[in-house]
Amino acid sequence: MLARRGKWALLVALACGLMLPGCSEPDGVELFVRREEVRGGVYVFTLPLKDTTAAYDFWFYSRAERDRLENLRLNVQWLAPSGDGFAETVYLRTVEPRGTKELYRRAMVPAQAGDWQLSVRPVGADGAIRGLGVICKKNEDGTR
Repeated sequence: MLARRGKWALLVALACGLMLPGCSEPDGVELFVRREEVRGGVYVFTLPLKDTTAAYDFWFYSRAERDRLENLRLNVQWLAPSGDGFAETVYLRTVEPRGTKELYRRAMVPAQAGDWQLSVRPVGADGAIRGLGVICKKNEDGTR
């Protein structure tokens, strides 16, 4: 009977050990906001950039409602956990009805650890896109 309990305890310990890596912080996040959920034309995303020793890659993705869009202007604003921020304008080269994913920033290292707010206002896209998404992943090639 004791040998049976010992085997059972070993099996439970192995199962727990295999599950622990799955409990670690994820290496990325993917968020999508539908057009109907937007207020004032601004898509707002909260990105958990907890590791200031890591570099992150970001992509935007969207889907055109009907016709292909070209050079969609995005007014982008970043807000750090401290409240500091910066803004820039970037362009999605195309947004297709079947969907488009385009690299926005590669190997960006956050100056502060915490939840960053990314606000994006597509200019001239009223009703032309179904929504906007952002993908954030730790850069896997080790580039800083």
